Amino acid sequence: MVWRRGYSRNEIQELLSAIERQAAEAVRLADRAQRDIGHDRFSSFLDFRRKVEEVRALLTLTEERLGGINGARLSDLRSEFERMDLLLMGMMARATRGYFASMREDQVLPIGARELFEPELRVIDQTRERLGRPQYEGRVLPMVLEDLEATSEMIRKTINRAPALPDFSDSPSPPRPVKRLRTLGRPIRQ
Repeated sequence: MVWRRGYSRNEIQELLSAIERQAAEAVRLADRAQRDIGHDRFSSFLDFRRKVEEVRALLTLTEERLGGINGARLSDLRSEFERMDLLLMGMMARATRGYFASMREDQVLPIGARELFEPELRVIDQTRERLGRPQYEGRVLPMVLEDLEATSEMIRKTINRAPALPDFSDSPSPPRPVKRLRTLGRPIRQ
């Protein structure tokens, strides 16, 4: 038999506070990524995405812990979690839309940009699915759904013009080296 550990009100409140702190950091990183895209720098987008994944992990952990507690005992914390979850999904949707909206049509994209942005489409689908849950029915702002739809379209356009990583899987054999390794360190004679 597996015994489930009971979670206290304080532990849930600490998780909610941690979500708020992490979300504030994610918004700050989204602003930096949006500024950096104007200078053709994409690395800060990765920092933003990592932070969003941390927030999503905390949300999942908190939701799981709330599910293991008597409903009547912590209904106020559960409703606070749902309010925060809706707010965060809206903030992340707005921040991601702002990032892709600030990307110029003629902006040169690095190799691998396609692989960088494709997971964003899955995140948008997961967010839509989450917003469709019964507890959020009638509580989702139309603006959040518009942000998700517009962002999805912008990502698709970006992916279509982004260079992909080279695919060497169809190569019959690896290319032959031009020089042997032992001759690489020797000076070239003319």
